[in-house]
Amino acid sequence: MKKIKASLFYQFLSILIFGFFLLLINSCQKKKEWEWSELNRISDYEISELKRFNDSTIAGVGGERYLHGEFYISKNNGKNWSKKEILDKQLFGISFLNSDTIIVCGYDGKILQTNNGGADWNITQNYYWRLMRNILWIKDSTIISCGGSGFTGGILSRSNNLGASWESDTLTTEMRGLCYSDAQTIYCSGYGKIIKSIDAGLTWEQQKATGDFFISISFSSPQHGIVIGLAGTILVTDDAGENWKKVRNGNSLTNQSWTFRKVIFRDINKGYIVGDNGLMLYTTDGGNQWIKIKNTLESNFTSIVLTDKGGIVGSEDGKLFQFLEQ
Repeated sequence: MKKIKASLFYQFLSILIFGFFLLLINSCQKKKEWEWSELNRISDYEISELKRFNDSTIAGVGGERYLHGEFYISKNNGKNWSKKEILDKQLFGISFLNSDTIIVCGYDGKILQTNNGGADWNITQNYYWRLMRNILWIKDSTIISCGGSGFTGGILSRSNNLGASWESDTLTTEMRGLCYSDAQTIYCSGYGKIIKSIDAGLTWEQQKATGDFFISISFSSPQHGIVIGLAGTILVTDDAGENWKKVRNGNSLTNQSWTFRKVIFRDINKGYIVGDNGLMLYTTDGGNQWIKIKNTLESNFTSIVLTDKGGIVGSEDGKLFQFLEQ
C-alpha cells in the first residue's frame, strides 16, 4: 500500500513539474519583446506626428509651442532625416496627396502646403486663428482640419479647392482625432465627443460615445474602428460608429493609470497604441485585447508610423525610436 501511495505521489509530482515547465515556456512566449534601437536625434522638441507616404518616404512635424515649427522628412524609411523650420510656432498635423504635395497645420490657424516635397511652403490663414491639431487629405480636392485648445474653443474646417480657401465651424469642445474609412466617411474625435460625416465633411452627426478626451481615432475597415482617450480609455466599434464598446475604462480606479497619445492599425487585426513613459500596447484581434510591450525605451511617445517589419516612434523630446516586430 505504501509503495502504491509513493508511486501515485511521484506521478503527481512529475505531472506538476511538467505542467510548471509548460507554463514557463508559454509565459516566456507571451513576454517575447520587440527589438528596439534609437535613431539619430532629429530635434530638441516634440515630434507631434509622423506619416508614411510610400514605400520609402516618411515625413513628420513638430516643434516648440511658441517658438519653432519643424518639418522632418526621410526618403529611406527613417534611416536618414532632414529638418526644416517652416513656422515660428509648433506644428501638429500632417497629411499628403502624394510625396510632393503635403499639407500641415499648427498654431494660430496656420495651414501650410508644399508642392515640391517640402522645399517651399505656402501659408493659408484660417480666419478663426485657433490652434489646428490635425489635418486630413480626403481626396484630390477635399481636406479636413480640426483643432481647439484648453478642451474648448473647438474648430472644424473644410477645403474643397486643394486648401486654397477654407470654410470653418466652431464647436464647444476641442477636437483632435481625424480619420476616414472611405472618400465620403470621416470621423473626428475630441473632448467627450466623436462626430461622423458621410458626405466628405459637409455635415456631421454626433456618435454615442462619451467619457474621455478622445485624442486619436483609427478605422481599419469601413465597419471597424478604434478610438482612444487621453486618460486611457479604449472604445471599439464594429458597425461604423453606430455603437461603441468600451474595451478599457481609463477612469476606473482598478485600472493602471495610462496616458494615451496615438492609435494606429496595420490591418484589421494588428494595431498599436503609444503614450507617456514609454507606453506601447499591441493588439492582434482588432483591439479587443491588448498586450503591453515591456522593453520599450524611456520617453513620452507622441507619434507612431508603421514600416514593413515594425515602425518608428517619435517622442516629446525630439527622439526617434525604431522597433522590429518579433
